[in-house]
Parts: sequence; structure tokens; C-alpha cells
Amino acid sequence: MVGIWNPFGAGKAQKQRALALYRGLMAAALAPEAYAAGVVRDDMDHRVQMVSLHAGLLTWQLALRPEENLQRLPQLIHARVFDGFDASLRETGVGDASIARKVRKLGEHHYGLGKALVEVLSGPGDNLVTALSDLLKRNGVTNSGREGELAHHLAALAEALEEVPSEVFLAGAAAWPTFPATSRRSVAKGSAAP
Repeated sequence: MVGIWNPFGAGKAQKQRALALYRGLMAAALAPEAYAAGVVRDDMDHRVQMVSLHAGLLTWQLALRPEENLQRLPQLIHARVFDGFDASLRETGVGDASIARKVRKLGEHHYGLGKALVEVLSGPGDNLVTALSDLLKRNGVTNSGREGELAHHLAALAEALEEVPSEVFLAGAAAWPTFPATSRRSVAKGSAAP
């Protein structure tokens, strides 16, 4: 039997793809290793920053891909992230009257941190870890003096995401090495994690 063509079916597939990629980035951003190691404080503000950094890495890479389906995914992923922020605030007891204001504030920080991350990733790659460390320090993402550890990890994540074939992203999957991931590029250049 021949099925009827559904013009809205592609939208459903995109939402499923975005949901799967969102779940992967959330698992990576909230994985306990960086928090347990004392690199990042384990509180809501710093978890939001980690989610923003991981979402920024993923959406940066998706936007660079030639496939239109992948280029349209960042908007759906960001929508999922904001739904997650909203749900987290509600779980902490934030009332309906102030939730929009708090989500807007989180959104401004999320997009600001994401934009700064994309600028660093799009810049010259020879000082990527240093540029990432400066970004983390400016935004207070890590505990004092631990910026380099997270910067090396983020550089390794960026490298891992660059190596993911588009077909894997289209299947709703991505590589998320656990903390502390190391970049082959930084190892090859002779720089070591602090």
C-alpha cells in the first residue's frame, strides 16, 4: 500500500532530531565530572552556563554544515534549552509572575555566552585554549584558576563535533567525550592541560 505524502512529516523528524541532540548536550553539560572535580561550581547558575556552552558548541557546528536540515536545527535546540530553563525555574519554586523575567535574563546570558563562544571558535585556532580560558574567566564559569582545564575540554569537544559526519547529526546523535577530554590538536602542539 502506498502511503499518503505528509508535508508536515519533515517537521516531526526535525523535532525528533533536535530532541535527541538536546538530550545528548544536556547529559554532557550536566555530567558530574567537572562539578565533582571542583572545576565548575555545582549550582543552578553554573549549570546554566555549562548548558549554554554545550549548546553553543553544538549549534555552532550544525550551522557550519551544508545540509539545510542541520542548519535549521539550532533554533529548535535553543527552544528546547529555554523550555528546560523554564522547567528548572518552576522546580525551584519560582512563581509565574516572575518566571518570564528570569527566563529572559537567562536567555540574554545564554545567547551572549553562545555568541562569544562562536566568535572564539571562529577565530584563529592557534590560541584556541587561551581564548576559551579568557572567555570562561570573563564570564565566571569556572572556579578561580581552573579556566584552563575547562578550556582544554571545550576545545576537545569542538574538535570531536567537527569530526562527526553529518549523517550522525541527521540521526540525532553527537559525540560528547566526558570531562576531561583532550584535544589531539593541543597535544600535538605540545600544550598540556594545567
